[in-house]
Amino acid sequence: MLIDYRGVVSFATGCERMVVDHVRHSRSLRFVPAANRPSQARMFERMQFSGVWRDYQAHVLEEMENHLGDQRLHVVAAPGAGKTVLGLEIVRRLGRPALVFAPSLAIRDQWAQRLVPLFLPEMPGEEEISRSLSDPAMMTLATYQSLDSFRRADELTQIIAALNGRGPVTLVLDEAHHLRKAWWDCLDRLANELEDVRIVALTATPPYDASLAEWNRYERLCGPIDLEIGIPELVRNGDLCPHQDHVILSEPTEEALALLDRRRRAIAKLQEDLRADTDLLDWLETHPWLVAPQDHIEPILDAPEMLSAALVLIGSTGRELPRGPLDLLGVRPRDLPLPSLFWLERLLDGLVFRHKAVFDIGAERREALQNRLHRHGLIEGERVRLRHTRSVFRLLASSLGKIDSIRAIAAAEQAALGEALRMVVLSDHIRAGELPRCASDPFKPAKLGVVTIYESLRRAGVDADHLAMLTGSLVIVPRSAMQGIEPVLAELGLPRAAFREEKMAACPDHLKLSLAAGGSGADLTRLVTALFMRGAIRILVGTQSLLGQGWDAPALNSLILASNTASFVLSNQMRGRAIRIDPQAPEKVANIWHLASIDIEGGGFAEALATSLDWGGLGDAGDAGITDIGLVARRFRAFEGIANGDCDLIESGLGRLALDPGLTLDDQNTVTMARAQDRPAIAAKWRQSLGLGQQRSQVREAAAPTYAPRALSLRDTLGSLVWTAGASAGLAGASELRAVASLEGVAVLGMAIAGAATVASLPGLFKAARLAWRNGSLEGSLHQVARAVLVSLAATGKISHDEAAQADVEVRAGMDGRRDIIVTGVSRATERMLMEAISEILGPVQNPRYLLVRHSRLGVLGRVDYHAVPSAIGGRKEDAEIFARVWRKRVGASELVFTRSREGRQTLLKARMQSFAAGFQRSVDRRSAWL
Repeated sequence: MLIDYRGVVSFATGCERMVVDHVRHSRSLRFVPAANRPSQARMFERMQFSGVWRDYQAHVLEEMENHLGDQRLHVVAAPGAGKTVLGLEIVRRLGRPALVFAPSLAIRDQWAQRLVPLFLPEMPGEEEISRSLSDPAMMTLATYQSLDSFRRADELTQIIAALNGRGPVTLVLDEAHHLRKAWWDCLDRLANELEDVRIVALTATPPYDASLAEWNRYERLCGPIDLEIGIPELVRNGDLCPHQDHVILSEPTEEALALLDRRRRAIAKLQEDLRADTDLLDWLETHPWLVAPQDHIEPILDAPEMLSAALVLIGSTGRELPRGPLDLLGVRPRDLPLPSLFWLERLLDGLVFRHKAVFDIGAERREALQNRLHRHGLIEGERVRLRHTRSVFRLLASSLGKIDSIRAIAAAEQAALGEALRMVVLSDHIRAGELPRCASDPFKPAKLGVVTIYESLRRAGVDADHLAMLTGSLVIVPRSAMQGIEPVLAELGLPRAAFREEKMAACPDHLKLSLAAGGSGADLTRLVTALFMRGAIRILVGTQSLLGQGWDAPALNSLILASNTASFVLSNQMRGRAIRIDPQAPEKVANIWHLASIDIEGGGFAEALATSLDWGGLGDAGDAGITDIGLVARRFRAFEGIANGDCDLIESGLGRLALDPGLTLDDQNTVTMARAQDRPAIAAKWRQSLGLGQQRSQVREAAAPTYAPRALSLRDTLGSLVWTAGASAGLAGASELRAVASLEGVAVLGMAIAGAATVASLPGLFKAARLAWRNGSLEGSLHQVARAVLVSLAATGKISHDEAAQADVEVRAGMDGRRDIIVTGVSRATERMLMEAISEILGPVQNPRYLLVRHSRLGVLGRVDYHAVPSAIGGRKEDAEIFARVWRKRVGASELVFTRSREGRQTLLKARMQSFAAGFQRSVDRRSAWL
C-alpha cells in the first residue's frame, strides 16, 4: 500500500511546549550492553518506506553517500519537504543505533508518528525505540533540553561512556538551527567524545544571518551544507502552495509624528549651531591631527572617521581645508563626503564619548553638549545616535497606525474569500491589560499587541462572529464556535469537562476558554486549531511564539505578520505556517502580509525605500540602527519568491515587489491590495516563473555590486595604445628624416629606437587587448573578478581544482537593474565563501590584511583604485601573492600592499576614505535566486 503523508496534520503546540524531559539521577541510569540487545540491524531491516519518494527526496538519498566523507550530512529543506521522513530513511540506511535530538517534545514525537505507519506497521518495543537518554535503544528520541539537564547534573560523562560502549552511533540533530546559542556546548562535547559517530543535521532555516563566529561554530558541528531543498522546488512539486508576500505601509500616529518632528528640528538646530560655533571650528583647525597629521598616524588610523568628520564639518562652513589631512586621506576637497547625519553623529560621539581624550574640548563644553543631546533623546547606550535609535524604531514598529492596516487587510481578504478565509495575525506581545472590562468602556489602545488587534477587529465588525484569540495565557473564542462542539471534542478524544467557559462582559458574543484542573495547554491549542480548520474560526490572532513554529493548520491562507522580528530563522518559520498545501483546498493560494510604518516627513517614501537597509557607512549595523521598512527589507532577504510586474525571476529581496517610490502611501497600498486579491494571477506567475527552471534547479546565492573594476582593463588598453601609437609615430617620423641627407644617421638611429619601442610595446598591447576583450563590458568585468577568486581559492587549496573548473559563472541583470553574479556547479560552502570574497573585493574597504592598489594616469588625469584581498585568501603572504598574480592576469595591473606596516596603514586609510568619498560609494547586495 502506498501512503501519501502530505495530508498528515500535526497540531503541535510550538515553542511553548518546550519543557525539559524527566531526568533520572545517576544511580538510576540504566544502559544495557550491546551484547544483550537485539541485533542492531533488526529494526532497521524491518523498516521499509511505504510511500513514494518525491523527486527531490530521492535526489538527497542518492547523493547522501557522496557527502559523508567528513562523517557529517547537513540537509536544508524548506517547511513541507518531509525532513523527518528523510531523516528516518537516512538513519535506516546508515544502520547504526540512532540518537535523535529535537528542540521540543512535539517535534520529538513527530519521529515516532512518522515511523508508524510510514515505515513500520506498529510501534516497536522498548528495546528498539526509547524516549529516555538514560535508557537508550536502537532509536532514542530526546530533546536538547534533556541532554543539557544531564550536563547540569554532571552526568554527561556517563552518557557518553555508555554510548561508546554500544559501538558506532548516528547522531541526528533535528531543527539544527537551534544550536546557534542554546545547548551547543553539550552537543559539541557529545559529538567530539563519541568514538565513532556520524552526524545528520536537518533544518529548514540555517542561521544565515548569524555572525561569522556563530556560523563557523554551527558549521563545525553540523558540517557545511551538503544538500538543499528550496521553497520554489516544493511549489513546483505541489508540496507547497503558490503564495506572494505583500507590504502594506502606514504613517506613524500623530503623537509619534510630533515626537519625530521635534527630534528633526533639534538635530537641525544643533547642526546649525555647530557650523556657527567659531570657537569650536577654530579649535578643530588647530588640532594636531589637522595641523601635523603625519606626526599622529597611529592614533588617526585607530579612528580615521573622526578626522574625516572634523573635515566634513569645517568644509561645510566654507572654510579652507588644510592640505595635510587631505593628502593623508588621499582626497581632494571636492571628493570630501557631503555633510550628513552619519558624519555629524561620528563627530559628536567622538567629542562626547569615544575620543574625548584625544579631542578634549573641555569638561564644561563637553558636559553642556552632552546635556543638550540627552535632552532631545539623541543619546542611547552611551552613544550619540542622530539617526534611528532603538527607541525610535520601537516607536515606528509598534505604531498603532498598523492596526488600521490590519483592519483593511482583514476586510479585503474577507470580501475576497468569504467563508473560505482562514487568517492568522501574529504579534509579539499579548497586552492583556488592554482588554476592556465591559462593553461600554472606551477602547484607546496604547501599544500594538494581540489584544489590541483582536479588540480593534471585533469593534470594527470584521468577521467578528468568527474571530478568536489564542495565546499561552489567554484564549477567547466566539460563542457560536462552542455550539455543537461535542463532535469536535469526540474526534480529538477530549472531554468537555477538560475546559472551562467564562462569559466576558466586554465581549458578549465571545467566551474565555481556560483549562479545568489537570488539563493540558496542548489540548486547548488542539481544540482552537480544530475550530479554525473547520471554519468556526476564520480570523485567529495570536503570538508568534505559540503559532510561529510547530503549529500546523494547512487551511491557513492569509497571514499577517504584525511582529517585529527580522531573524532569518523566525521569519521563515512564521511564513511556513501559511504556505503549506491544504488537501481540502487544492487550489489554495496564500497571501503573507508584512507591515511597515514610514516617517514620510523624514525624507519621503522614495528615500525610505532607498535607505531601507541603512546600516551606516562603516557597515556596523549597531551604529546606524534600522528603520521599520528596513526591518521588513532585512526579513525579505530570508526567502525567495515571485516578482511583481514583468520579471519572471524567483529571487529574495524587497525589490521583487516592485514598490513604486513615485506613489503616495495610499496609492501604493491600493496597488498592493489589488495584486493580492488576484490569487489566480499569483498562481499563474508561479507557473510561469517555475517554467524557467531546470529539473535540478536550486536556490543559489547572488552578489549584486554597484561597482566593477572595468576601468582597469580600459586604462591598460588605452595606455598600451598610447605607447604603441607613439612608437609607431616615431618610426614613421624617423623614416621621413632619412630623405634629408644631413640627418640620415640620426634618422637611422631614430628608426632603430622607435622600432625597438614598437616591438617592446606589442606584448603589452596584446595583454591589454586580451583584458579589454575579457572585461570590455560590465558583465565581462564581473565575470573575471569571480573567476579570479575561483582560481585563487583553488590555487591556495581552499577548494579543489576540479570544483573550480566545473564552476559556471553567470552575470545577469537583476530586478533592480543591477548585475547579479551567480555561480553554479559548486558546493554551498564554496558558494558562500566565493560570495563573501566578492563582497570584500567590490564593496567598501574595511580592514583587510592585504590590498590591491592600482595607480593609473592618462594625460593629466590620475586615479587610484583599491580592492581588498578577501580574508579567505589574504591570511598568508604566499596566498595573497597568488591572488595578486591571478588578478593581474585576469583584471588588470595592481600592486599588492601589506596593510599592517606603517606605510600600508596609510594606504589603508586612503582606501577607506575613498569608500566614503562624495559620489564614490560602493556596496554589494547579497541575495539569493532560484536557478
